[in-house]
Amino acid sequence: MPARIEYRLIGSGWAMCDVSIGDLQATVAASYLGDALNELLGATLNALEGTRYSVARFCDEPGEYRFVLVPQGAFIRVQILEFSKLWSDEPDEFGEVKLDAICGLREFAEAVLDAARAVLNTYGIEGYKKEWIRHEFPLEAMNNLSRALGVATLH
Repeated sequence: MPARIEYRLIGSGWAMCDVSIGDLQATVAASYLGDALNELLGATLNALEGTRYSVARFCDEPGEYRFVLVPQGAFIRVQILEFSKLWSDEPDEFGEVKLDAICGLREFAEAVLDAARAVLNTYGIEGYKKEWIRHEFPLEAMNNLSRALGVATLH
């Protein structure tokens, strides 16, 4: 199933992330209370490097979205779960499923990398920090994922 991710800043301290895997789609919000893009890059790198379960949290006031990534050989199960409380420590099974799909692991990682690069190309390092308030653009995390995929890095 083809994977596509669009991550966009939508105002001071807010972002939206559209995820499509095959015919399945989910849109989630994130606030600057977390570092959503950095977490998604890191969780994806962990999955690519063989971690059997990795998570990226998107803070949404007052709730939270959790990207749960579970590699299965050359594939990955991607679940996006919604929780009513921010920084929820509830087990995954308590979350409302927004998306549950399987796609190629490399394809998913490339979609995450493409989304991060599009954000950098749109806002630049300074523009990102201005819009995202507390967090620098996750250049190191993006470059780490690039290296793992064997793709040229940006400095």
